[in-house]
Amino acid sequence: MKQLPTKWKILFVDDSRTEINYLKLFFQLTKFPLIPKFINSALEAVETLKTIEADEFPDIIVVDINMPLMDGFEFSEIYFDNYSEKYPNTHLFIYSTSIHSADIRRAETTKGCTGFIAKPFSENTFTESIYPHLVKGEKISMN
Repeated sequence: MKQLPTKWKILFVDDSRTEINYLKLFFQLTKFPLIPKFINSALEAVETLKTIEADEFPDIIVVDINMPLMDGFEFSEIYFDNYSEKYPNTHLFIYSTSIHSADIRRAETTKGCTGFIAKPFSENTFTESIYPHLVKGEKISMN
């Protein structure tokens, strides 16, 4: 069994202060093996990714669809063009309150995007949507 990290770095990109506050509280109250970072615009996230050292690059990026100036799909295109080859083990998820099938389908077919996650982020979001991509068939306990 390969050695898995004790904690994965997760970057949330969302312009909603309410959502960011919820996520901060969520991570304070849970014991998930995640180290969260929060950025409130896709433009800022693009600039931040340029400055992150390889060993600090996020394992998971969760980006909201609807944001001003640059939406989650535009961010995903920039991410794919600039980082997906260099960081093939990073998983990018589109995140939204939208339950429109067109948004979900677009997220699932966007280059470099691992999948779609519905808000709000929950324990099930991590265990069912994100965790399986991180461990790729490895069986470990999160307790």
